[in-house]
Amino acid sequence: MNLHTIKILIGKEILDSLRNRWFYAFLAVFIALSFSIIYLGIFNSTTMGFESFNKTTASLLNLVLLLIPMITLLLGGTSISSERELGTMDLMLSKPISALELILGKYLGIAAALIVTIVVGFGLMGMVVAFNVSAVDAQAYLIFVGLTILLALAFLSISLLVSVLVKKRITALIVSAIVWVFFILVYDLLVMAAANLFSGTSMAVFLVSTILLNPADAVRILAIVSLGGETIFGPSLIELTRMITNVSSELLMLAGIVFWIIAPLVLSVFFFKRSVHK
Repeated sequence: MNLHTIKILIGKEILDSLRNRWFYAFLAVFIALSFSIIYLGIFNSTTMGFESFNKTTASLLNLVLLLIPMITLLLGGTSISSERELGTMDLMLSKPISALELILGKYLGIAAALIVTIVVGFGLMGMVVAFNVSAVDAQAYLIFVGLTILLALAFLSISLLVSVLVKKRITALIVSAIVWVFFILVYDLLVMAAANLFSGTSMAVFLVSTILLNPADAVRILAIVSLGGETIFGPSLIELTRMITNVSSELLMLAGIVFWIIAPLVLSVFFFKRSVHK
């Protein structure tokens, strides 16, 4: 593996992302909506305590779970399929570049652009939060930012796998939209329907298993735990929140997210290598 080649590919992907109009549109919308939520939640609240801050961050969580996977799937899902259509992929493959170097370069480049977006957006808001809440609240906010980055990295891996498997850009966009709808909108409905088949301990095991199978749910639950989920999300999640408030369970959730970062990347390299050798 040539690190210099990966570094060049990372730079290329960062520049491509910065040239993308959707990238700036997403950044503007993300910052505007986030500032609106913080303004309404903190400055217009009659209480400035931890509960007020948590409710504000809970609203941000809903925004993050909708927007971050969407923009990540759109950016990553078309990264390889677009280059195939434009013919630039053939030019790149004419160079001594391995499948691993290409996938890693693309992944790290797009990831860097997304992380900058998240850090800039939340960094500006963080300065507002830091002057209006306690140090404990600020720590919870930083955990939330970290979970947002992990969410983006997981869905970026999934999006690259989509881009490797789908040859045409428009098809990649459609498949990416379907993946977003499934993980963000449909998955929890299916889980709730299937949960009726279980009870007691088997119900708990089933719920934890389904959380691990969806990176968005794993991020949601970890955020709930860090924000004091019992007071923010109501009694329906009390038992599940209590069940994973110990360190080992939190590590299990983090391991599930890391799995969603690594596994699709490995599959992307495998299938890309197969497509090149056909």
